[in-house]
Amino acid sequence: MIACLDAVMVGHNAFRRDISEIDQAVHETARQGGDLSSVIDRLQYFGGIIDRHEKAEEQAVFPDVDKVLSPLLAPMFADDHKEISEGVGEVVDATDELDAARASAILCSQVQLHLAKKDTHLYAALRDRIDLDGQAEIVGQLWGRVFPPDDVLPQYMNWLYRHVNQDDQATITNVWKYLMSEKDFTKCIPLIREAVTNEDWSALTKRVPGMA
Repeated sequence: MIACLDAVMVGHNAFRRDISEIDQAVHETARQGGDLSSVIDRLQYFGGIIDRHEKAEEQAVFPDVDKVLSPLLAPMFADDHKEISEGVGEVVDATDELDAARASAILCSQVQLHLAKKDTHLYAALRDRIDLDGQAEIVGQLWGRVFPPDDVLPQYMNWLYRHVNQDDQATITNVWKYLMSEKDFTKCIPLIREAVTNEDWSALTKRVPGMA
């Protein structure tokens, strides 16, 4: 059975992989010497996406956290959001490669711990306590705020699908198909096809009706 909130955790998995790869790239550059510009550009894109995601969570998800779980939890996670935003800035503004590597290691740890806490203590509990219609409403509001404008949507879809495995690709595609109108979902299909490998596409067409 589909669980719409699983789509949020797919996004979290994409953040995990991206920040790990960024951190590794920063460290390799600091060790070997070289230009950090391309890595910083990648980090700034990551920072923009996670900032949109976090602000959307605070508006669309945290009210249900207050009602279903505890009003004490959301403020702690909102504080994490501020620290992550500041951490991105510290890497971007680092004065040299060594300082960038130090700041990147801290940021990577912050992001990983934050996402683990959310998946374990927020989304797993919300998934168990909120029915499918309620989950659909939450995720619909969340993604309505996260999705970028149409002119940069292909870049976002490419980022997302290339940072998750086939199981996650199928999960988020099935949730979108469930939530979207047929017209909107049809628009997404060529963007998904462009973002994934031939092997991933073949797997998706078997696991998501109407993709082929």
